[in-house]
Amino acid sequence: MGLSKNLLSRHRESLALWNAHAQLEESRGRRDEARKIYQTTLTLNRSHKTLKKASCLWWNWAEMEWLAGDDQSALTVILKSVGMEGPGSGVTFLRAKRSLEGEYDSPSLGWKEKEYWIKLCALLELLIGNQPTSALTIFDTYIPHCPDESSKESLMTASLLMIYYHGVILKKPMQPHILRERVRKAFEKFPNNSIILGILLEAEKGQGIWGYVRAMLSGNDGKPKGVARRVADVWIAGWEKGRWLTEIERTRNGLAAAVEHERWVI
Repeated sequence: MGLSKNLLSRHRESLALWNAHAQLEESRGRRDEARKIYQTTLTLNRSHKTLKKASCLWWNWAEMEWLAGDDQSALTVILKSVGMEGPGSGVTFLRAKRSLEGEYDSPSLGWKEKEYWIKLCALLELLIGNQPTSALTIFDTYIPHCPDESSKESLMTASLLMIYYHGVILKKPMQPHILRERVRKAFEKFPNNSIILGILLEAEKGQGIWGYVRAMLSGNDGKPKGVARRVADVWIAGWEKGRWLTEIERTRNGLAAAVEHERWVI
């Protein structure tokens, strides 16, 4: 904490440092302190140009309120992010959505800044309609326009996390197939993403179709598996007790081979 305060005292205008400070407070369970940091930082940096670049803070604040179960506070934060106040209504939410979509088109913003505006727009859609498919439609509108594969992977992961939090963590009504079908497609495209893999395992857990999961992980299009995939195999071997004990030695040997291969490649 001393180092954090020292850095902040020397870089008071750094939105990244204030954002990290707020997230640190939240991780310690001090949500009120985190909220104060978001409020103060975003109030002191009120120029339109600065606020447009503060999308990360707006998103983390809104997500914090949402995951705490306070949908109304999350909506209030989202409205504030586009300069709107007061209780929400159909017209207000429509204007907010258009404003959030407009931020994406800003030529002065980098991709990551735009990504946070997309996530705010998707969360707004989820909160006002309580329909995961509506939020996913927002993500699917922008994924094809991402500048590169890593950006597509990041946005796809964000979409999965949003509906995972909605249905599994917050236990809101959601048909299981929505998450399951989307995460299957995502894993086929981004098999080395451990977050996607974790959500896949959670989505398939208890479905009695572990053979499908194993088949997906075994499929590698004839390409040698890298260390990331081999580590995933080891992790999965112990995921369900008594189910894949025979896989442990095979995955251990595969990991050793992958490490040796990458060592020689480097």
